Amino acid sequence: MTWLAYCIGAFYLLGGLAALRQARLNLLLDRALAAANLVSISRDDRIVAVWMFVAAALTVSSGISLLVLSRWAVLLFGLCWLSQASYLIWAVQTREYGRMATIHAFGIYTVATLAVTWMARTGLLG
Repeated sequence: MTWLAYCIGAFYLLGGLAALRQARLNLLLDRALAAANLVSISRDDRIVAVWMFVAAALTVSSGISLLVLSRWAVLLFGLCWLSQASYLIWAVQTREYGRMATIHAFGIYTVATLAVTWMARTGLLG
């Protein structure tokens, strides 16, 4: 079962690093477009930018904690799950929402979070 923890941890470490890169690029493009159009970045775009950085950092942290088989993985996966859920609730209410890929990724992360919780309950995480 340890190999499953390592695979999930590595997947979310790499995914989180890719998300951090994407968050940085998103912020750069928002700033460039705002400067080119002589307007400020909208409130919604600032919320998305902050959320992207927070979620990416939590994803990296949760991946690392699982790679080292830490009990902190449960808390970090839970916090990341909560940040994703809150973003989806906000996005559905405030934005024209058409990204099913985000919802599917949330579903997969939910399964991973449940697996990590199960790993902690069985004593794999110490």
